[in-house]
Amino acid sequence: MREENFVGVIFGGDMNSYAVARAFYEAYKIKTIVIGRYPLYPTTFSKLIEGYYYEDLLKDEVMLKALEDVDKLYPNKKKIVLSNTDYYVKQVIHNKNKIEKLSDNFIVPTINEELFLQLFNKDTFYELCNKLNLCHPETVVYDFSKDKLEEFEIPFTYPIFMKPGNTDKYTRLDFAGRQKGYIINNREEFDKNINIIKNGGYDDKFIVQEYIESTDEDMYVYTFYANKDHEVEVMSGGKILMHDRTPELIGNYNAITNACDEKLCYELKDFVEKIKYTGIGHFDVVYDRLRDRYVVFEINIRQGRSNMYNLANGVNLMEYIVNDYIKNEKHEFKIANRDFTVSIVSKRQLKKHVPNHEIKNFYRFTLAPYDMNLKRLYYQYRWDQKILKGYKKYNEKK
Repeated sequence: MREENFVGVIFGGDMNSYAVARAFYEAYKIKTIVIGRYPLYPTTFSKLIEGYYYEDLLKDEVMLKALEDVDKLYPNKKKIVLSNTDYYVKQVIHNKNKIEKLSDNFIVPTINEELFLQLFNKDTFYELCNKLNLCHPETVVYDFSKDKLEEFEIPFTYPIFMKPGNTDKYTRLDFAGRQKGYIINNREEFDKNINIIKNGGYDDKFIVQEYIESTDEDMYVYTFYANKDHEVEVMSGGKILMHDRTPELIGNYNAITNACDEKLCYELKDFVEKIKYTGIGHFDVVYDRLRDRYVVFEINIRQGRSNMYNLANGVNLMEYIVNDYIKNEKHEFKIANRDFTVSIVSKRQLKKHVPNHEIKNFYRFTLAPYDMNLKRLYYQYRWDQKILKGYKKYNEKK
């Protein structure tokens, strides 16, 4: 491995953390530090990663202790601190000032807590969209802490879609019937699911929206990097080919290809710069066939689970951060648009389940050709089988 005067430090060990490690390795031939609560594939059994684990990591004092430990182990390196899930994002942003005071070595390339709360809470995010003319679904909010179910009115027709307003709080819960998002066909289903969620311990807001008439092929993700002066330097789009069909991961993507709508890229860029965003983020977007428009569903204050697609699209987000914070260099705005196909499952399985897609420049999310071993192949095989089982069940129900 090459020596550099910096290292990436990412909280959480999921798929997007592995993509971050690949990005650092491909640009600089360095290892990435992963801090998690326990070892987790795909960031285990990898030569790209040094893992450090703390069972109580979600406690602020433990997180700060973990960073102190890492700083002692790598005393002469700048440390670029990133997060891979909403709860780590929230924790890092809440403690951003404390992290930066631990040592001059820490770089936390993200937004402040005030903007985070405005974007993270879906109701205030949609208020911002209204104010800045970014197209989004019609929305009402059900507040579990005060709304009475029998009095709650939905001003648009079924089917509707609903999702948690506070994903950090929601993803910490584990109850039968929990889904990332819910498609609701009638009032009876709405009442039933609200009661399931309430009994599961959720006590915050839920976003209830008009259901956008679309197919799986109408789902997109647009990732960007905004420098420390809040200027967007790159926008990279992906079109979803294969969704995760396991109930707890509905809304995540198992295969993605290139997509680029230039007009939409500039609309998103304008929004990001007006809110004075800093760092990596991505938008979940749906194409509304009925009204011939793109609709923004949410912004994520981090790299997405599917962010490996950016590397395939010629965008190494870690280089943008290093150039911005280590080298103090800026870039002119760029829209990336290469041909690529990125998938968790193998090319053979992707062809089987998405037969109409022409595969170009194929990448696998979690199996880098320079990071192969028998243990990684074994765990990837088990992961593939779970994904394909969920996809089979979904197709049988259709």
